[in-house]
Order: sequence, then C-alpha cells, then structure tokens
Amino acid sequence: MIRLLLSLVATSLVLLLATPAIAAPPGMPDPRQMSGIPRPDPQIPAGEVTVRVLLGGFDAPALGATVELELRSADGRLAELRSAEAGNQGRAHFRELGVFQGGQAVARVTLDGETIRSQQIDLQPDSGTAVMLVKGAPKGGAAQELSLPGIVFSFDKAAAGTLMVGVFDLSSRKGLTKLPVELDVTTPDGKTETRKQESGEVGQATFDGLATLPPGTTLQVRAQLDPEGEPHRSMRFTIDPAHGQAVVLARGRLAPAGGNPHGGGEGGPPHAGKRQELPGPKIARELPVGAVQVLVVDSKDQPVADYPVTIVKKDFSGTEERFELSTNTRGVAERHDLPVVEDALYYVGVMYPAESGAPWTSAFFGLDQRGGVRVAMRVFEVTSDPAVAQSAVQWEVIEAENDHAQVVQVYEVLVAGEQAYWPAEPLRIEGIEGAKSMVVLRGAEEWLDHADEKAPFATLAHPIPPGEVAALSIGYVVDHDGEIMIDWSPPFEVIESAVIVKDSLELDAKGARRSDRKVPEQPGLDYERVAYELGQKGTGTIHVTVTGLLRSKRVYRWMGLAIASTLGLVLVLGLVLRPMGDTRARLVRRRDQLLAALEERRSESERRRLVAALDRIYRQLDALDSFAAKSKPAAKPEPPTATAAS
Repeated sequence: MIRLLLSLVATSLVLLLATPAIAAPPGMPDPRQMSGIPRPDPQIPAGEVTVRVLLGGFDAPALGATVELELRSADGRLAELRSAEAGNQGRAHFRELGVFQGGQAVARVTLDGETIRSQQIDLQPDSGTAVMLVKGAPKGGAAQELSLPGIVFSFDKAAAGTLMVGVFDLSSRKGLTKLPVELDVTTPDGKTETRKQESGEVGQATFDGLATLPPGTTLQVRAQLDPEGEPHRSMRFTIDPAHGQAVVLARGRLAPAGGNPHGGGEGGPPHAGKRQELPGPKIARELPVGAVQVLVVDSKDQPVADYPVTIVKKDFSGTEERFELSTNTRGVAERHDLPVVEDALYYVGVMYPAESGAPWTSAFFGLDQRGGVRVAMRVFEVTSDPAVAQSAVQWEVIEAENDHAQVVQVYEVLVAGEQAYWPAEPLRIEGIEGAKSMVVLRGAEEWLDHADEKAPFATLAHPIPPGEVAALSIGYVVDHDGEIMIDWSPPFEVIESAVIVKDSLELDAKGARRSDRKVPEQPGLDYERVAYELGQKGTGTIHVTVTGLLRSKRVYRWMGLAIASTLGLVLVLGLVLRPMGDTRARLVRRRDQLLAALEERRSESERRRLVAALDRIYRQLDALDSFAAKSKPAAKPEPPTATAAS
C-alpha cells in the first residue's frame, strides 16, 4: 500500500503549496467536483461535444488552452484524436462527429503540466454532450486514466522508438493470442510499407527500431479482431523520438467509467463477495422528463423497502432544494416534475441505518429533455469498531521560509469484512502537534469535510465501504527550531509507515531504515529526497524526529520584527486618526448588505452565519456611538443675560 501513497505525493504537493482559499465558499458547488462528468445537452446538436476548461472557478476560463478529444466508433474499428482551442468562456467545440455516433469519446487537457481527463462520453444519436475539465479536480479511478482503444499514448516502460501493441477482447478481459498485427508506415514521399508481428501469450506485439524513420513519417496499426468485417485501426500518429509508445486495439465495448465512491456504484474496487456492480445515474427515456427513479439495495443486493430517500437539487449559487420520498417494497422510490434546469445538478442521499446517521450519496447527475434518470445505490450496515480497518501513513517534510516547514501527510485506510466503517462520534483527521493552515489534499476531498478552513482538523464525511480504500490525506504547516517532532496517534491500525525528507536532513526513529526505492521527482524542488521505512506498526503512537532543517538568521528575524512593528504602528495610528464617520458609514453599509441577504431564501446554516455577522456589526456601531458621545467636548456655558445679571 505504501507504493500507492508515494504516487499521491507528487500531486499532493501542488495543492499544499497553494493558498487554502481555493476551496469554494460554504454551500456553493465546487466546479472541481463536477469536472469530467459528461452531461447530455439537448441544446447541443447531435454529433457535437462542448468542453469547458476552467483554471479553478467559473470566473477563471482557460482561454487558449488546447483541448483534445479521443474518439472511438461504435464498432470499435475506427479511432481518432482531434484538438481544438478553448475560446469564449473557456469552451472548445468539437463538431461533425457523426461517423463516431454511438461510440465513445474522452476529453482531455493539460494545464501547467497536469492532465485532466473526462469520464467516457457516450456519443448520443439525438443530442450533444457538454463536459467541464477543471484544474485541481480530484483524480478518477484507474479506468479514467487510460486512453480509449486505438489512441496512441506515451509508454515509458518501452524504449524510445518502440511501439507496444495490445490486442484484447473486452468482454472476456483477455488478450488475443497468435493474431497478426500490422503496422502501416507511410514516409513523407507517400510510400507505404507494412510491418507485421504476431501477438504473444498476453496479446502483445512489439515494433522497434522506429526512431530511425524519416521525420514526418505517419503510422497506423491495424488488426483483424473479428472473423468478418473491416479490421480495427488505430489513429494515425508519428513517432515520439524521446519516449516509447503504446496502443490498444480491442473488440467489444468498454464499461462506463463513472460510479459512486460512497454508494457502492460502478468504478470502485471489486469486492471479495463479487457483488453485482451498480451503474451510475443514467438517462431513462421511458421515464417522463423531470422524473428520477431511485433503487436502493443492501450489501446482499436485496431491496431496502419502505425507507426514506432524499433527492437534493444544488445550483451554482449554492442554494439547495430537497425532495423527500420513500422506497416501496421493491426498494424503488420515484419522484416526478422535478425542475429541469441547466444551472443545477442533483444527487440522492440516504441515511442508513437510520440510527447510525451514516450518509450515503450518489454521484451528481443532471436532468434534460430526453427523459428521466435512474439512480442505483448500495448501502451497507455500519460498524464503529476501528479494528475493521487497516491503514498506511507517510509524511513528507519540506523546508520553507521563516522557520516554517510544510508537511504532506498521506493517509490511506482499507476496510475489511461485510460492514462499512462509520464512527459513533465524528472522526477527526489531525496533523502533528502545532499544525496550522491545514488543507485537505486532492483525492481526499470526497472523504473528508473541512467546512471551517481555520480548523486544524478534518472530519470523515462518508462511511468507508468494505473493500474500498479511502484517502484521508491532509497538508499543513508547522513552526520549527531546526527540529520537528512527529508524535502521531493513528485512528486505525497502521501496517506501513514512512517518511520522505531532504537528503541532508537527519531522521531518528526506532526501527527506521533508509529505503532504496526511488522517490518520484517533484518539479520545483532542487534537491534530492529520500524515503525512510519506519517499521512502526499497530495502534500506538508513531514517534519520529527530523533534525537539520534550515533556520532563518537571527538578524533577519529582528529586522522583520522591526519592520512589522513599524507597519503595525502606522496602521494603528491610521485607524485612530481616521474619522469615525468613515468607519461608521462602512459598518452601516455592511449592515444593510447583511440585512438584504437575510431576506433572501437561504439555508438554516447560512442564516445563522448572517445573524452572527449582524450581531458583530451592531456591537461595533454601539461601541462607536458610545465612544463618540464620551469624546464630545462639554458645551460652553452661555453668557449671563441682563435679567440674570440683575
């Protein structure tokens, strides 16, 4: 499991170095959570895919980004890679896809070295599809990281100038052996030669020596996977002289790459009991427009009858609307006449078992004019016994300025047995002592709730189903005096533990040994990093000391303190000397804004926050008025009148 942890570190560092303010405001949907989810849109013509690329939020379109679309025909015999530039509001349009109708597509874009991919897109015959690709979005499952059959991709396990070809039957998930595979090589002068290989025991054929081909040479792989009909062909491509390449030709159809990480849907790891995989939310043309039909089954695939279900509509402004219903004896709940709007998404929630309060949720889905939507969910009995889970933990300590260190704490948990894990009391995931500026790392956002950005902990947001790995990883900052003490008590039994540090740092931990495995390179770091296997297991506290961290020179700290003190004094004087009328006017404007917001329809939690803010404003206004009254000079006595003088 520790190898899985290492693969997360590189992507985790990018988020740790960013400001914690990147999270969406409370109650507002984070566009990163919707990244990669295809949405059939009847407003888009059939045979068209629109990809919107964002740098984080809706107000940050990735103008000029190059978007690529992998395409595969319905019969699997044709593959192509097209590209377009993101224009208005970050949208790239792919049109005239009729030859691929009924087939599949995958959209992808690379932003600052990070490749973001969509789930597989079904190219519908009666409507187009819209999909968003958002920088910083959580990674999908392994299937989402793979290219479609027929699309050539870089393959670093092969030597430069080598092409690895795999031929497969997707229905049986087996390679096709002893099958002729042909590579058509067309040189710039228009001449074509064909090279042939026979697939081996696992359906693999290798073509090497391609780096010597003239620049501009195009290639295409083909193989007769079915007894009749046209052969299956790859896209046309050129050789990458710096990397090996690979392509897969496959007959049959790929399973959808979607799924529900919390409801046991498709996309999760296979369970030992070989439960039937449930599909993600799907359009059902036989259902009326605006209808949602929900099927709820238990861990044994038996219907959960007469049980409450909630359908939640969430728009991009953060407003939620809930629709309560109940399953029938077949475990089915159905609601009609739901709003069909473009600027909102839906999901289904089930509290199961009721006494545990364990929240199970479906994947997001949209409603359109083609019909209703079917949603299938699996729920489990839960246990609060932490003994059902095992975990692996890894820290990376990174030097920073001003006697600070950044810590990446990658933590993975695997639940065994037949029950999901859900604690009786909120489970906090915390850092080491002194942790501050904590953020939830990419991949853990679906499992952890960090509503209060100032809180030095996150809480488990969903039950962890049996057989599934949950990433409960966080990043934070700690102060140091050249030394950092890691004294951390795991909530679950630890089976592997490790630390990654700069090569020049010293590490002291009982049973620790330097690992000879390679640590993935991290852009932006100009020093060597090494890993230590701690060997500390069980449920006891893990003890590690890291020494040798660079400290800021004392004279610079004193200079910084003096400058900060001077700036602070100037700020205080400015506030004191500033006319109180300006301050009062600002507070009154803020009060009026909060009162206007309070009159709008908002959730109970938002109203509580608004009332608390209003209370602070009123207290400040009262204090200003009281201070002004006390500071007002006493009135001068009027001169005596003639009557008084006499």
